[in-house]
Amino acid sequence: MPGLSVVLAAKFNDSYHRVGHGLAAGLAGLGCRVRRVDLRTKPWQRWLGADLGARLRRAAAGADLILSYKAAELTPAVIANVRPATRARWVNWFPDSPHLLDTALANSAGYDHCFLFDSYLVGRLRAAGRRADFLPLGFDPEFYTPVPVSGPPIPIVFVGSAEPLRDAALAKLDGLGLEVWGPGRPRGPLFGKRLVTTYCRAEIALNIHQFFGEPADLGRYGTGANQRVFELAGIGAPQLCDAKADIAASFEEDREIVLFRTPDELREKALRLLADHQWRARLAAGARARAVAQHTWQHRLAELFERVFG
Repeated sequence: MPGLSVVLAAKFNDSYHRVGHGLAAGLAGLGCRVRRVDLRTKPWQRWLGADLGARLRRAAAGADLILSYKAAELTPAVIANVRPATRARWVNWFPDSPHLLDTALANSAGYDHCFLFDSYLVGRLRAAGRRADFLPLGFDPEFYTPVPVSGPPIPIVFVGSAEPLRDAALAKLDGLGLEVWGPGRPRGPLFGKRLVTTYCRAEIALNIHQFFGEPADLGRYGTGANQRVFELAGIGAPQLCDAKADIAASFEEDREIVLFRTPDELREKALRLLADHQWRARLAAGARARAVAQHTWQHRLAELFERVFG
């Protein structure tokens, strides 16, 4: 919405918390005037009395919309303290799985409208009387894009934290050339440009969501497609991913993404993909075309505005 004044409350840096930059660029692409508020409070800001509430109160004057991304720090008490200083609508976009349901429920009480990437979570918030809608995640097309790389191809690349059931699934790929990065892993974490260039070398970009393989009655796995689904599509990497239910709303199985439902099926489909270069190339091209046409942060924000102001 051209001319809309938006306060974006998110985390901003050039490595792990790149989403804030992508959202700000998406808002600017829609013609919005954007003021950024970093959710993190540095020690010197606290010493000067510039905590999150104070910084948000200053930025909110004259705003039409206050949009926060995740923002566990923005409790209903903080929001209630800032509300008298602005006429803006308050909207939260929550990108975490049902293991943080309590946080999503508690903080949603402070907002006029909540968006969630997981349709299961939408139902839980609506049942609690919140105004909530499903909105998939997206990606920054300026950053997550194919880049020239050096070095030989890597058969399978996975980047993610260690979890017992996730690692049990990874063990099914022994002998297939799997290389793994992540916090606490031997190769360490992978962020920023190194992450993009590494995935661009991958013959298979493997994505395994948090809590894959847990019993459904624990209520932590959920249905939502994580951000990595869209980043890998933007990079143009052939993606093999566990079959989250909401992925079907964004990508076509076997034409734009390959899905597995069990660890045994993971190995079976990895073997098929490694043996079929043409299939991998079609997957990569189809996913990238779909991502650029439909799944950037700017696309998502346009949909959010339509639901909030339409």
